[in-house]
Amino acid sequence: MSASDPNPSVLRRKTAAGQQQHQARSVTVAKAMRLSIAKVGLDTFDMAMQAIGLLVEDRSQEACIDMMDAANLLVLLDGPQGRVGAAMIDAGLVGGLIQQQTMGRVVSPVGDPREMTATDAAMCAPLLDALFDKASAAVEDEADRLLLRGFTFGARSEEPRLVAMALEGAEYRVIRLTLDLAKGVRQGDLVLFLPLVPLHDPDGGGLDASDDAGQVEHGPRNMTDVVMLLEAELMVQLCHVRINLSDLTRLSPGDTVLLPPGTFPRTRIMAQSGKCLGTGTLGQVDGQRALQIDREPAHANQPQRRQSDQPDVDMPTVAQVDMGAGGLPALPDIDGVPALDDMPMLPSFDEADMPPPQVDELPDLNSLPELDDLPDLADLPDLGDLPEIKSA
Repeated sequence: MSASDPNPSVLRRKTAAGQQQHQARSVTVAKAMRLSIAKVGLDTFDMAMQAIGLLVEDRSQEACIDMMDAANLLVLLDGPQGRVGAAMIDAGLVGGLIQQQTMGRVVSPVGDPREMTATDAAMCAPLLDALFDKASAAVEDEADRLLLRGFTFGARSEEPRLVAMALEGAEYRVIRLTLDLAKGVRQGDLVLFLPLVPLHDPDGGGLDASDDAGQVEHGPRNMTDVVMLLEAELMVQLCHVRINLSDLTRLSPGDTVLLPPGTFPRTRIMAQSGKCLGTGTLGQVDGQRALQIDREPAHANQPQRRQSDQPDVDMPTVAQVDMGAGGLPALPDIDGVPALDDMPMLPSFDEADMPPPQVDELPDLNSLPELDDLPDLADLPDLGDLPEIKSA
């Protein structure tokens, strides 16, 4: 009997019924997420949380980036073997989780949602960690277990462009959960973007059923390793040249533009935003252009005070002066001048050796001689012989 027969045999009907019953009892990704989110809300946040909507689909990396909204909380997820996932949490859900953890209750949203911060991401990290931990243990299929196992909160991303730089896979499993907080007080979407992994890697170095930890021999890569492998585009700016618009329009391939002198030692390293990141000297190494970055001395920002820091200070070496036992420097001998030790010492002065003055020996003030009387003013000589002064 063929499979297209409208009257299937009894054995086929029994087989189909048994398969449907098994699928109804098995725990898929969707069912594991639905059951786990309720347990996470009760165990981790002590509030009612349930998934009122759930959708699981596969999308490309470009389609995942198009789904992300910068107004929501964007989070990068650390996975085993350096796999990187992402999560997008609705701003309303973020506010409800923070209210429950700070005030112990959830209130309805008022006004426009605010901009997400790193503190918001840290407050939502327990939700993601607990959800992956419970859901990965609940699924039955090995491929689903490998999909969910080992993912934890990584870091907050400010915009979808940065998430696109971290997501290197071609295909992702998108899990959208519409969550209800505190029995209808707040609702919002939690979207997970998880990279698809084959159950058996044809190259022999991927994930399989025997890899319980989901890690290779050299260990997992954390978020720092992923970020350090990202490419950053920098521009090397030689100089600024002023040129007339008419001369600029006449430029063609092969023309020569004169650069001001001293350009290569003053090369600037610029970011895409136009910010200067540093300076350097442009040159050649093995026939290729190379840039030697100027290193700022350490003592420019950190004062050097120890003797071991002397080579980094870039200061001349000063010989230490021997102060001697008495605290004075040893002076050289000069011909004809006796040494300090041979010079005679003045007798010490002691106030007790000098007797106080006797008050009785002072002269009597009354014994002073008497002064003659001053002459009368009328006896002064006549001043008539002086020349007459004419007034102006």
